[in-house]
Amino acid sequence: MSNHQEISTIVDKLFSYKSDKYIFIYTPPKVGSTTLVSSLRMSLGAGCSVIHIHDETMLQVLTGITNISINDIIKYLSDIGKTVYVIDVYRTPIERKMSEFFEKISPYHFNNSEDNINRYSIKRVADRFNKLFPHLENGDHYMDKYNLPNPAQFDFKKKYLVQNVNNIVYVKLRLCDSSIWGEILSTIFGSEVVIVSDYQSSQKTIGDLYIRFKNEYQLPVNFLETIRNCNQMRLYYSEEERKQYLDMWAVKTCGPITPYTSEEFKFYINLCLENQYINDIQAEHYIDNGCFCRLCSSKRSAMFLKAKRGEKTERIVHTEVVNERKQTINNKINEINEFNKTISAKNKPMYAKNNAKFIPKQFNINLYQ
Repeated sequence: MSNHQEISTIVDKLFSYKSDKYIFIYTPPKVGSTTLVSSLRMSLGAGCSVIHIHDETMLQVLTGITNISINDIIKYLSDIGKTVYVIDVYRTPIERKMSEFFEKISPYHFNNSEDNINRYSIKRVADRFNKLFPHLENGDHYMDKYNLPNPAQFDFKKKYLVQNVNNIVYVKLRLCDSSIWGEILSTIFGSEVVIVSDYQSSQKTIGDLYIRFKNEYQLPVNFLETIRNCNQMRLYYSEEERKQYLDMWAVKTCGPITPYTSEEFKFYINLCLENQYINDIQAEHYIDNGCFCRLCSSKRSAMFLKAKRGEKTERIVHTEVVNERKQTINNKINEINEFNKTISAKNKPMYAKNNAKFIPKQFNINLYQ
């Protein structure tokens, strides 16, 4: 099989729905990317195919193929004439590390249920977090993964970066600007995009502890110096923004901490993987899972209007939408049956002569529309 054919096969596995526009939410974990996926699916509908992916390991799990990169797929789609967007998001380092740590706190870090961990002291959780701090998420996909020869500068006025390279549109956003993502993305895509709230650590069982931790955690002073020299923050935060961020954490510091060395961290991760008893693969955690059947498309339109009004949206998962429709149909059938029973009881002589059930005008609808 040629490389071209192999990539075509991967595209078929990754995208159940084909279109002329493809959007890759190609980011590190815990930067708000899940919200982007659902928002773009709900807002742009069948006009585009959206995929959420973090790295080649995830690509291998999804396709079973190891010798093709995400960038190979992006280039292939562009080469065959598709419009391709690749979106990355920057999140401030301390908050990103916290979010990643809490995402795996149950299956990896404490090998216990979230209900039990919720009762742990902040000190106990902070001790473990501090040991891991330098080893938690540090990378930047726009700079490290996209292989761009001349990365563009972030526009601090517009609050985003757009760079067109070989007919592929690369976009860099910041999580701190999420309140205006709708406006930014509407400009970029030339179509109204409404941001919907999606999967958040604070909404999980562990959420109470997560909120307390964010409020009470004190940053070791040696970690503050590391953040002060963070190159990513220099790229995506203005000098004034960096000062405000560092000043905010400077008043929430404690004495220095010695974290795990690289070798100790490697041993720690191997031990965690051996001990874990909880499968931490998250299934269907998007609000919109991207199905474009008639029923899902209809619900998507309704949810988009709710999102525009600022109302809470419901999940759009095919099996759930189908079950909802079946329940609606069953309810209507039950109403019709009850109506016929009432008519039958009132008009027994007439009903005996003409046994056929009849559907009153108010129920005379196509139940399967």
